[in-house]
Amino acid sequence: MKHRAQTVRKVLAAVVAVAAFVAVTATPASAADPVSLWSNTDTPGTIDVDDPDAVELGTRFRAGVDGTVTGVRFHKSAANTGPHTGSLWTEDGDRLAQVTFTGETASGWQTATFPTPVPITANRFYVVSYHTTTGHYSADNNGFAQARDNGPLHAPADTPEEPNGLFRYGSGGFPTSTFAATNYWVDVTFTPTTTTPEEPPVPGGFPNEANTGVPAGVTLTPFTEPCKFQTANQVIDGKIVDCPDGIQVYAGNVTFRNSIIKQAVETNAGGASITIADSEVRAGATSRAAVSGTDVTVLRSEITGGQHSVRCDDDCLVQDSYLHDQFNDPNSSFGYHNNGFLSNGGTGMVLRHNTLWCTPPDNEIGGGCSTNLSLFGDFGPITDVTVENNYFHATPGGYCGSFGYNPGKNFGDNPTGVVVRDNVFERGPSGRCGGVGPATSFLTTGAGNLWSGNTWSDGGPVDPA
Repeated sequence: MKHRAQTVRKVLAAVVAVAAFVAVTATPASAADPVSLWSNTDTPGTIDVDDPDAVELGTRFRAGVDGTVTGVRFHKSAANTGPHTGSLWTEDGDRLAQVTFTGETASGWQTATFPTPVPITANRFYVVSYHTTTGHYSADNNGFAQARDNGPLHAPADTPEEPNGLFRYGSGGFPTSTFAATNYWVDVTFTPTTTTPEEPPVPGGFPNEANTGVPAGVTLTPFTEPCKFQTANQVIDGKIVDCPDGIQVYAGNVTFRNSIIKQAVETNAGGASITIADSEVRAGATSRAAVSGTDVTVLRSEITGGQHSVRCDDDCLVQDSYLHDQFNDPNSSFGYHNNGFLSNGGTGMVLRHNTLWCTPPDNEIGGGCSTNLSLFGDFGPITDVTVENNYFHATPGGYCGSFGYNPGKNFGDNPTGVVVRDNVFERGPSGRCGGVGPATSFLTTGAGNLWSGNTWSDGGPVDPA
């Protein structure tokens, strides 16, 4: 927790037990039953922290399936007399529901039920919290040194880029501060809306959130240099790069390695080139692509946010990376079309052993996913593209891939050198990967074009439309 000048704050680090309860995966409930992260028999190592101040305490979590949050739970010490209120928040701090606890017992687990269950979306993060006016909360340092999972519920480990074990002193509000990966024993009651078991978002062997991004053990520090990258061969290693106006690269061979990048990244000059390796790009709410330009290399990285994950003009290599969770603004004046990887015309592109997943659903203004991988001859011809050994996740879009043959576009009538081989297509809810089919716009007669060895995730060949 945050440090104040009083001795009472120093007590926390010295007194709070290193999480006495360390198990990170519990026995799941049946799929349609209410479920929480902890059971009523789970108890904190430190039940009463000697801190009398009012504070909001929370847990960041996601559910692996759609469902409803019905209430809030927390573990209470006898001295934590309250009153208490519970809240559910979006990850950005918008309160979705609030309830006052009534009929509490003297100590132990307490539960309050929202007047109306709150629908939540699978694999989006939320925060559940409670406020106490009297302090004396339960807490264990390092309780979120590891993730906590129970059935469809997942609370991530505390990291600089994805904090967990949250607090905010005062009269209440969205908690965002952390201290020592502390678990404050705040829980959620969740009911899945389906009896379909949760499926792993990505099968083993392909890139996912666990095997891409910043490697475990890397210590990240803030990047404090200028945000215009104008020095050739510059290396940014082990940094949290936060440039509010975006990241423009004007020089050749600029490398971001083992880093968290909080805005979209773009090459913006002739001769500029970037490599993003073992990093996470979190472009957030922007109509720009998360990574874009010419001479772009992305290796073993997780790319989220932005209208598209990667947009390539020419000469791009994307390998061993996880592209997902693009941004779509439902309040824009027109419908955004999202893509995992996009080229509007270019040459020299290689996509090898990635997980490609366009995730935004269709909205009322015509926005949503086009495909996981889109090659469109809008501003130039599509030439010399290799797409091999990737996992095409099922998408809300029409197709999982579009491969360059679009006669209605200015340069879409003759894509050449397009090689698509040994990729795996997930069937998903539609049974077709996309709403219409797995692949479209592949010109079998184009010079150097090859479609070979592409299969469904459950077996059998995938043929181009």
